Amino acid sequence: MTLWDLFFLFSVLLLLSLVIALAVRILQRRWGAARRTVLIAGSYVAAYAAVLIVVALAMPRLYLAPGERRCFDDWCVAAISCEPLKTIDGNRIWLAKIEVSSVAKRVRQRARDAQAEMEDTQGRRYPPSAAPLCDEQGIARSLSDELGPGESFQVLLPFRLPPTAQPAGLVMHHGSFPGAIIIAEDSAVFHPPALARLDMASGR
Repeated sequence: MTLWDLFFLFSVLLLLSLVIALAVRILQRRWGAARRTVLIAGSYVAAYAAVLIVVALAMPRLYLAPGERRCFDDWCVAAISCEPLKTIDGNRIWLAKIEVSSVAKRVRQRARDAQAEMEDTQGRRYPPSAAPLCDEQGIARSLSDELGPGESFQVLLPFRLPPTAQPAGLVMHHGSFPGAIIIAEDSAVFHPPALARLDMASGR
């Protein structure tokens, strides 16, 4: 947990206490004190939002090397490789290989909100064009599949890109809240999410 995470928790507790104080003052019909409480809360939210946006715009984008693992708590994901499969209706289908792993010691887990987008060299993003494909063992695994402590599996996702587009990497999503409103978080609003590079050797 970073200092910004702790600051976010402090902010949540502070606003919660102000809301409780506001309710008490309204019940007591202390309208002047209630207005001051609203002003304090509004000013704090505005200042927090300003810092959130400024830091998000100033913070450089994170780039991950092919195969470099990124963890969200104990759930981890890595973009491995990408290769062209075929052309359909003038568009090219690219197959991305992703590894999902767990660094948990005891519990089984899954990331129900995990999603992947392919970003091309022009910054455009594309969702998967179909369900995950089967691996060499004939098993189709999804990003949201459950895995046990220390386990890992690979996900094969197809993406349909225009014929002139070239993949630059994958953008992995693991839910938007509360990361979108935590200062200096990679998924904060107005900040470009991390780009996981793909090994394109097999696609040349």
